[in-house]
Amino acid sequence: MPGHRSSTSAATTRLGEVNLRAAWLGLPLLLAADAALAQFRPLRFDDDVRAQRQGCAEGGSRAACWKDRPLADHVRLTIGGDLRLRYEHTGNPRYGLQPQDRWGVLMHRSSVFTDLRLGEHWRGFAQLSSSTTNGRAAGPSPVDENRLDPTNLFVEWQSSEEGEGRVGIRAGIQELQFGTGRVIDAREGPNVRRSFEAVRAYAVGGAWRVDAFAAAPRQNLPGSFDDTRSPKQKLRGVYATRIGGITSWDLYALHYEDTSARYVQGEAHERRWTVGARLFGSRAAWDWNWESALQGGRFGDAEIRAWSLATDTGYTFDGVAGRPRAALLLAVASGDKNPDDDRLGTLNSIYPRGNYFGDEATLGPRNFFNIHPALTVQLAPRVQLNASLDFFWRHSTRDGVYAPNGMLIRPAGDSRARYVATIASLGATWTPAPGWSSTAVLAYGQPGSFLRETGADDVLSFVSIGVQYRF
Repeated sequence: MPGHRSSTSAATTRLGEVNLRAAWLGLPLLLAADAALAQFRPLRFDDDVRAQRQGCAEGGSRAACWKDRPLADHVRLTIGGDLRLRYEHTGNPRYGLQPQDRWGVLMHRSSVFTDLRLGEHWRGFAQLSSSTTNGRAAGPSPVDENRLDPTNLFVEWQSSEEGEGRVGIRAGIQELQFGTGRVIDAREGPNVRRSFEAVRAYAVGGAWRVDAFAAAPRQNLPGSFDDTRSPKQKLRGVYATRIGGITSWDLYALHYEDTSARYVQGEAHERRWTVGARLFGSRAAWDWNWESALQGGRFGDAEIRAWSLATDTGYTFDGVAGRPRAALLLAVASGDKNPDDDRLGTLNSIYPRGNYFGDEATLGPRNFFNIHPALTVQLAPRVQLNASLDFFWRHSTRDGVYAPNGMLIRPAGDSRARYVATIASLGATWTPAPGWSSTAVLAYGQPGSFLRETGADDVLSFVSIGVQYRF
């Protein structure tokens, strides 16, 4: 009934507004927390709270007990959360293919979580998040707005809470992130993070950790408590990590399924397997993070044959003021050589970082070759400056250009040009106090011959200013 829909919409709006006001009004309480003790992780259920536990046991600050509070014998409760505000303005979004925002976009994201520990073996973790966006001319995208939904809601059993050897299993809504997020990531950059409905088992022993999981991504809908399990996509896999002294390894095998995948070839049922390896480590002033993957399977009646290679090699000048790190990133992902044959050569990066190549988040890791020199300088103990220059080409001139979420931006059409774009960016990060961080990014994108020939010929500019507090 129309009246029922209207009242439901109004209630949802009020709930989002109350949630936002509560986040602001709660700031004095958050500031009282002893955030200096916290070791925050990208996935908040991995936070290290041992320092708070020890401080509380030794009669330390009230904040330490508030963070990891004993409720009864063998029962402990940890609470936490975060608040992020960000302003962005993009001139000529997606090189003129999207409507121009008049005044820019203001984004808010907040979350709160509880972590309940029952003895050494059982755990329940719940995290609610709220994300809103105002000012986008085309309206909020699926990664812009999600008024109130759980990002994590799971139960977990493990053989022991600490120690080198243990096994465990986790079931429910949960974020997944492996390695540096080139294949599976929680998508921190956009306003809405990525969650899965998953069962994940793991074993830790010595230098090894092995995870096996079966998952389906959650579909992000803009309202409250309306996210659902994707009926189209599934992911299963095994991911193993071995930590060494100088060099460490990741090895993984994944199987991905999408009943309505879309490429230049068309739309069909995709069943794709991926085997990959990552080599990372450091020695003296050098550090490296190299990853390669091979893919096969079926896309409708077509055979899949795809591959990728991504490298990040850096050198830190320890004896120079600011300890600058100069790095060269080289990456390539295969594209489809002929959309009319019975083979698909386009790489599927599955669930990568939302800002894979930069905060402007325009191009995604499919059908590309990329050269990316970068420089990082520590201007002050709490201030870091990052500068980079990205050069993008198409790997196959018969394939198109894709967005970070895998959506086709521009098909190949009649263009045989390879050069896609050049993007220069400058960013700064300031961490004024424990738990606090602020960022500023400037980027400039010059369309290459391929974008110009296919109608995306406007220069892209991007500015972003953000602040985040974690407790």
